[in-house]
Amino acid sequence: MDKKSLLSVHLAVLLFGTSGVFIKIIPMSALLLTLGRGIFSALALYAFIHFREYSLRLERLRDYFWNLLAGIFLAMHWFLFIMSIQISTVSIGTITFATYPLFVVFLEPYVFKEKFQLKNLLNVVMIAIGIAFLIPAFELNNATTLGILYGLGSSFCFAILSIINRRLAALYDSVVITLYEQTVAACLMTILISIIKPTVHEGTVLDFFHLIIYGVVFTGLAHSLYIQGLKGIKAQTASIISVLEPVYSIVLAIVFLQERMSYQEMIGTFIIFVTVMIATLQNSVDEKT
Repeated sequence: MDKKSLLSVHLAVLLFGTSGVFIKIIPMSALLLTLGRGIFSALALYAFIHFREYSLRLERLRDYFWNLLAGIFLAMHWFLFIMSIQISTVSIGTITFATYPLFVVFLEPYVFKEKFQLKNLLNVVMIAIGIAFLIPAFELNNATTLGILYGLGSSFCFAILSIINRRLAALYDSVVITLYEQTVAACLMTILISIIKPTVHEGTVLDFFHLIIYGVVFTGLAHSLYIQGLKGIKAQTASIISVLEPVYSIVLAIVFLQERMSYQEMIGTFIIFVTVMIATLQNSVDEKT
C-alpha cells in the first residue's frame, strides 16, 4: 500500500469533515453557499486539470447528459447538506449524510442488475433505530427533525450521484468528471438564485475569504487529494477511511463551535456510525471474494 496515497486520502477526509464548521461560520444562505462552493471548487479543479494536462473531451454525447444529471444531484446534495447543518447542528448534518452507503446498496442492485443481499436489510433497520434516537420529536417544526430530513435527503442525492459516477468512472478520469459536475452545480445555482432572488447578506471581507477557502481548500483540494490517493490504495480502503468524516466533523464542531450532543443523540450517532462501518467492511470483504 502506497503510504503517500494513504496520507492523501486521510487528509482529504479530514478536509471534508471540516466543511461543516465553515458552513456554520459563513453567514450566507444555503443557495449562495452552494454557488460559492461550486464556483471556487470548479476553478481549483480546473487549475489542477490544466497543470496535470488532462483532456476534458468526452467521447460519447450521452456522457455529457450523465454528467449534467450528476451535476444536478451534486447541487441538490450540497444544498440539502448545508440546509441540514444550518437548521440543526454539524453533528446531525454529517451523521445523517453518512448513511448514504445504505442507500447505495439498495439502489445498485436495481441499476446494475446485481443480487440484493438480505444482510443489507438488517443494516437499514439499525440505521432507522439510530435515526429514531436522534429525533427529539416527530414534528416538522422541530429544528433537529428538519435537519435530519434534510440530511437524509442529502444522503439520498449523494447515493444517486455515486451510482452515476460508477458508470462514468469506468470511462473517464475522476477529476474530469468532478469538474464537469461541479461546473453544472454552479450553473444550476446561478439560475436558481437569479429566479428566487434570495436576500443577500452584506458579508465582510473575512466572510468572502472563508467562502473562497471553503470552495478551494475544503472542496476542490479535498477532491483532488482524494482522487489522487485512489491511484495508490484500493477503493475499499478509501471507503473505510471515509467513514471517519462524521467523526472529524463532530469533534471539530465540539472544539470550535462548542456544540454539545445529548446522551440520546450520542447513542443514535454511535449506532449509525458502527452500522455504516460494518456495512463498509462487509462491502470490502464482498469485493475481495
